[in-house]
Amino acid sequence: PLIPMSNSTPLMSQYRDIKAQYDDCILFFRVGDFYETFYEDAVEVSSLLNIALTTRDKNQPNPIPLAGVPFHAAETYINRLLRSGRSVAVCDQVEDAKQARGLVKREVVEVLTPGTAMSAQLLTESENNYCVCLYAPSPGTGSVGVALIDVSTGDFLCGETRMEEADHLLQGKHVREVIRSRSLPDEATRALLEALGAPAEKELDDTDDVTAATEALTGQLGAETTASLSPLARIAAGKLLLHCKALRGGALPQVTSVELLGGSEFMSLDTETIGNLEFFETARGGDASATLVRAMDRTLTSMGGRELRRWMEKPLCAVKPIEERLDAVDAFYSNDERLERVRVALKGISDIQRLGARIAARKAIPREFHALRESLERIPELRAALGQSGARFLEKTIASLGDHEHLCQLIDRTIVADPPGHMRDGGVIQRGCDSRLDRLIEESEAARKWITDLEARERKAIGVGSLKVGFNRVFGYYLEVSRANIANVPDRYIQKQTLVSAQRYYTQELKEKEDLILHTEEQRIEHEARVYESLHETVTGLITDLQETSNALARIDVVQSLATVARMHGYHRPLVDESKVLEIVAGRHPVLERFGSEAFVPNDLRLEPERRQFGLITGPNMSGKSTFLRQTALMVVLAHMGSYVPAARARIGLVDKVFTRVGASDRLSRGESTFLVEMNETANILENMTDRSLVILDEVGRGTSTYDGLSIAWAVTEYILEGAAARPRTLFATHFHELTQLGSKYGRLLNLKISIREWEGGIIFLRKVVSGTSDRSFGIHAAKIAGLPAVVLKRAEDILALLELRRSLVSRGVDVPSSEGQIGLFDPATRPENVRKAPDPCRQAVADFDLQASSPMDAFDLIRRLKDEA
Repeated sequence: PLIPMSNSTPLMSQYRDIKAQYDDCILFFRVGDFYETFYEDAVEVSSLLNIALTTRDKNQPNPIPLAGVPFHAAETYINRLLRSGRSVAVCDQVEDAKQARGLVKREVVEVLTPGTAMSAQLLTESENNYCVCLYAPSPGTGSVGVALIDVSTGDFLCGETRMEEADHLLQGKHVREVIRSRSLPDEATRALLEALGAPAEKELDDTDDVTAATEALTGQLGAETTASLSPLARIAAGKLLLHCKALRGGALPQVTSVELLGGSEFMSLDTETIGNLEFFETARGGDASATLVRAMDRTLTSMGGRELRRWMEKPLCAVKPIEERLDAVDAFYSNDERLERVRVALKGISDIQRLGARIAARKAIPREFHALRESLERIPELRAALGQSGARFLEKTIASLGDHEHLCQLIDRTIVADPPGHMRDGGVIQRGCDSRLDRLIEESEAARKWITDLEARERKAIGVGSLKVGFNRVFGYYLEVSRANIANVPDRYIQKQTLVSAQRYYTQELKEKEDLILHTEEQRIEHEARVYESLHETVTGLITDLQETSNALARIDVVQSLATVARMHGYHRPLVDESKVLEIVAGRHPVLERFGSEAFVPNDLRLEPERRQFGLITGPNMSGKSTFLRQTALMVVLAHMGSYVPAARARIGLVDKVFTRVGASDRLSRGESTFLVEMNETANILENMTDRSLVILDEVGRGTSTYDGLSIAWAVTEYILEGAAARPRTLFATHFHELTQLGSKYGRLLNLKISIREWEGGIIFLRKVVSGTSDRSFGIHAAKIAGLPAVVLKRAEDILALLELRRSLVSRGVDVPSSEGQIGLFDPATRPENVRKAPDPCRQAVADFDLQASSPMDAFDLIRRLKDEA
């Protein structure tokens, strides 16, 4: 240890023995009414929580650093530690201190980690909180088992993939913690952790018996449920279950099923695509509300918010289920009364999924039972609001809502209407719920009433009107008489405590009543705890039904959210079919149209692999090329989710994968420069695209020299158009205008440009995508808008003129005045106004032509010669 251990006491020996078993955690060690931390833990806790650092045995050599928090407020402090990425082992007293012989027995009852937290204060309502397990049996095996769990909801998923592709399998997931095999390569692990946002990490003990892992999985879910899983997926899932059970010190009743990660029934979206299209986060810290999920989220429940993210992470890839979702959206879109009634019914429904999980894990407070009851009581109203929609998706979902009337009645007659926030002092269970508890309450209340009446009786009996009856947690009940009236105290009063101005007494009868109250109070609290535990057991036994209900509510909430957005913003139903046609009429960007400072200009597009496979888009900087590319990809994703799209009309032939190569970024921690990242992303696209894919390229080859970059972009374009590997629908925005020449070679290449209008030395962006090619990028105009100094802009214009002139001169075979074959940019003799005076055969021929003495045929011959020269 960094801090030396001082002399051992029984308590500190006990602490060190337990700490040695949980050396990777901060140990919260229960001592009386506090959770204490010692040594390095105390130093760290003091810093992270900003609480006082004190010492134990101050007068001893090497005093022990100490920092503690009240046990009743521990959850708040633990959440702050979890948020910082630390894990906390909670060590409680597991026997009554009054009955203990010697040192009170203590054990770790729970280990809390960032990925297995269940506190509502720590969790984000609309996001899952995943812990991931990565399992590989030995180094170099290539494949890895992947499993995810959210213990706060019971969501459980697993699959198998190559380590290099694990981030694709985890696309869009909010991962807070990763446990992994030691055999996994460090470099690949670092890359994955970076892609996942640097979650907390822990190594698995690879010596663990894999049989125990598979048995844990089959014991949790049954052999039939897990039979279809691959061996690596099964082991990873089992090890993750064992890990979570060890942390929580018991079972996970909220985990009732497992879902296969990935799968051909879902569209493939890699991490780069999700990031580039800004599904959940904006690039480089932009407006957090300007994301696709925020634009589409009009859900009214936490469950619906999480389900919307899942639909977005995993769009469907089959026509029939997509059409079923679209029919469900239409049932709300075309019936505003149904939509409004459903929205009213959903309001106020709590997070049933997480409430059920907290109750099953014995983490719920009494009032959360009422939150569950009140939510379940709204289901009949919701079922009535849905009515006979005729939509198969909704009809199946309604059938999964279930009937929870019996559970609602049980909670209502068990928990008092306004329960306290904890069970420590009782007062949670209703009268009439349990006959024995009722008797204990009656005995306690009768004794309390006797004491309440005692003050008036004793005042009258001894003639002291100022006599008081009080209670002290240390001394119990007492009769207090001022010193001026002590002479009136009868012999039956027994002295209890002396104060400066008064004397406190008790009587034998008062002592008996006190013992009765304390005894019955203790029995009442114990019996209440048993009744409360029985209610927990009942709810836990219904956890599968509650999860089915919460899933149904989430789906209904997502459907109404999509319909609400469609009605608010003028979306229309897309036609999704088995073709490979991608046709959009008056399409818009679902996010930018709401945040832009100018009116959004809709655009059309039609792609199909056989005739119009490849759209090559040229145009000025800032004209809207990137927006057009992204809105196309987003409409494809929305349609495959089962959503209406921001377009007047859309036909979306099924897409199995969406790839994007957008922008410039580096991954220096992996040793990857901007250009290498660009090439890696391009290579991934070319290796994995299929005939049904949609490829979005927003610049390729810009991270290197002009001719290298142009060569790469040219070759990539030809590779996609040749279709040797696949013929995906493709949109490519570029400033390499030379690529437009490929249109004459490939009939499937469609040259598109963003139209502009030049006006008074500047340009006006019309934002309209039209057929044709653009020969200029107007980068200097963009630099002017960005605020570059005027002198820099002027010099840039001069240099641009020189470079364009050089290209023109060289193409005509004119010698360029430079010893190295290049124009000297800083030579006054080669400034534009001077270089332009160099002899030009074409100009000279026009100047020498005599209009007055020449015939029309002479003019024709001149034009022919000039054309040949050009």
